[in-house]
Amino acid sequence: MPDSLPHLTDVAILGGGPAGCSAASWLCQLGLRVALIERAPQLCANLQGLDFEQEWVLGHPGQSLAALGRQLAAHVSTFNAADGGIQTLLGQQLTHLDWTPAKGWQLQLNGGQPLEARALLLATGLQPLRPEAFFPSPQGHARVLDAPGLTARRTQLPPSRILLLGGGDNAVENALFLQARGHQVTLWSRSDWRAQQGLVERVQALGEAMTTRPRCPLPTLLRPDAQGVTVQSRSHGEERFDHVAVLLGYEATPEAWLMVGDALQRAGVTAPSQPFRDEPRFAALGLFVAGDASGRQHPCVQTALGDGVVAAKAAEGFLRPLKEGQAPLALRRNNRQIIHISGLRFGANLGVLDFEREGPQPIQVDAEVNLGAQTIVSRDADIGHVLDYRKVRLIIIEECTAEHTDLLEALLGKLCTRLMKLPGVAGVRIKVTKLEIFPDCQVAISAECGNW
Repeated sequence: MPDSLPHLTDVAILGGGPAGCSAASWLCQLGLRVALIERAPQLCANLQGLDFEQEWVLGHPGQSLAALGRQLAAHVSTFNAADGGIQTLLGQQLTHLDWTPAKGWQLQLNGGQPLEARALLLATGLQPLRPEAFFPSPQGHARVLDAPGLTARRTQLPPSRILLLGGGDNAVENALFLQARGHQVTLWSRSDWRAQQGLVERVQALGEAMTTRPRCPLPTLLRPDAQGVTVQSRSHGEERFDHVAVLLGYEATPEAWLMVGDALQRAGVTAPSQPFRDEPRFAALGLFVAGDASGRQHPCVQTALGDGVVAAKAAEGFLRPLKEGQAPLALRRNNRQIIHISGLRFGANLGVLDFEREGPQPIQVDAEVNLGAQTIVSRDADIGHVLDYRKVRLIIIEECTAEHTDLLEALLGKLCTRLMKLPGVAGVRIKVTKLEIFPDCQVAISAECGNW
């Protein structure tokens, strides 16, 4: 890390697409300092290849997503950093990331001085799935296209034999587009069609004009060369196409998630799963996610814009000064509280065997109840303000003894459902052990639900 003093900001946003721009504009108008970091040389760069008319963005009929992206970028540029607005850092990538309870997030970019932010908002979007069997090298091949590659080239491709792998909206819409322009299209899906019903009906109406292969295992190998692509599959043997487009969906862009995970692990905090999902314990660290990368919404421009607003408000709630009487911010961070019930043994009405129906069977229950981020209590408090662990113990015993339950799995479901209804409970882990079912071993099943 360089020795120069870091630039200080309230929120660092990774990703300058619609979600990142939306969150940045809201945070700025809420009076917070924002650094918007985009690795491309312009904001909303991923929309620039989508230069065709669309009708599904409400309020922008007949406009291309490329033009809409330019409008969003122009709007962000009106929030001048010199006036306390948005500091836009284009063409820069995150190279190192750290987190500490005292300072928050420390970022190092490839093209500038260190950046220190009280909160980090990830709006890094999606990337197309590129299975290694179809894309053995990162460079790819001109004859094998992913979704952005097909979008960029589909109007220039001469009529040819083209194979589309996928059964969602993107695959079916592209199949119709290419067939209407004289291509011999084969549409191949490993499952039933997942596209909109109207698109599927249009494909079905074409009959033999388009070859369709729903519910068919995908090819095992693609061998591209200068003239075309040899496709090998168990169901259809060896076939030849001029181009293959792999349209199997998208996944969260992983680089930022991995850096966040490494930073938190170094700080002694359990890292988020990848792709990252919002959990109360991460908001308490000043870590948020917005847009397509969050997985909360159907991925599109409008849901990304709305999700950026949601993330901005969550970040503002984390950053604003606390009300009088609340614990200091440092005491709220990463303070996840869990109630543990260990080794609770009693007789339960449980089992499908004849002897198990004759009377209670000995079991052991181990439970964890996640209460999420809590204020650290430094003195005695009213028990009415916390979850009484005596209540947790009684609920476990009641559910296991109230009536006979045949299956251990069903008993786990009852326990999880009952405990998740307690006020403030964010997650439940339960393990039930049958102590005397076999003479040479114990049998246990565990379940987890809610947030962890």
